[in-house]
Amino acid sequence: MIRRLLTLWVFGMIALPAISKPINVLIVDGFSNHDWKHTTQLLQTILEANGEMQVTVSTFPGIGKPELAQWSPEFKNYDVVIQNCNDIKGHERWPGYVEKGLEDFVKSGGGLYVFHSANNSFPQWNEYNRMIGLGWRAKDFGYAITLDDAGAITRVPPGEGDRTSHGKRVDALLTRLGDHPIHAGFPRQWVAADIEIYRYARGPAENLTVLSFAKDEKTGLNFPIEWTVDYGKGRVYNSTLGHVWHDQKGPLGMQCAGHQTLIPRIVQWVAGKEIDATLPPDFPTAEAESLRPIPEK
Repeated sequence: MIRRLLTLWVFGMIALPAISKPINVLIVDGFSNHDWKHTTQLLQTILEANGEMQVTVSTFPGIGKPELAQWSPEFKNYDVVIQNCNDIKGHERWPGYVEKGLEDFVKSGGGLYVFHSANNSFPQWNEYNRMIGLGWRAKDFGYAITLDDAGAITRVPPGEGDRTSHGKRVDALLTRLGDHPIHAGFPRQWVAADIEIYRYARGPAENLTVLSFAKDEKTGLNFPIEWTVDYGKGRVYNSTLGHVWHDQKGPLGMQCAGHQTLIPRIVQWVAGKEIDATLPPDFPTAEAESLRPIPEK
């Protein structure tokens, strides 16, 4: 794909004016095989530049740390929780009362944004699997989803297909499915920079809506990139966008102008708020990605 690199910081073009009651966002982080600290910093920068959102961070202290006894995120005080923890190495787990707190928060109408590798997390937590719909799981864990080029969905039963995996990161042509409010004004197809296409993400896949998909080079199959889940009265958004690895100073998946346009819209939607449907002039096309560098703290 051709790369359109914009070196101008253009958040001002799409920022909303401050309002009296901001959307209160809680980012929960503290462990991951990805660079969770850098991810949180970038998310906070993008969201706070919007002008409508107030961001708080709650960091898991670590198993065995004395601070863990006092760690209890007050989910009910927020409109949206962004989950940025990944225990794929099996070393960490939230206390049971925190897990129950998140379940109750979403069931009662709270918004949950499962950020990138957070859908790799907590396979033993049944309600989390229901909340995320699909995640990084074993071949026999649950259903996977594939799509044909017209967007028709096939559910792949447990044991068929393969375990979850991905190839190298690519500049992928995304095709949006339907006309979800998060995508208002988006072109039907656009190039997302430096993303992982998950093959056979698996889970209960209940009350799930696929928002976009892309073709995996190895299998030739289309797999979901973005999807939402209705969980109780709450809304959940999940995607594979936004990879931030430990060696990435300026991760292209976060510099992607399309992804940066999505992030505040996702928060607005899961919070049940009106979505700013402004399409910035640097939004990617079906022929070219577009990068928007992010000021680093």
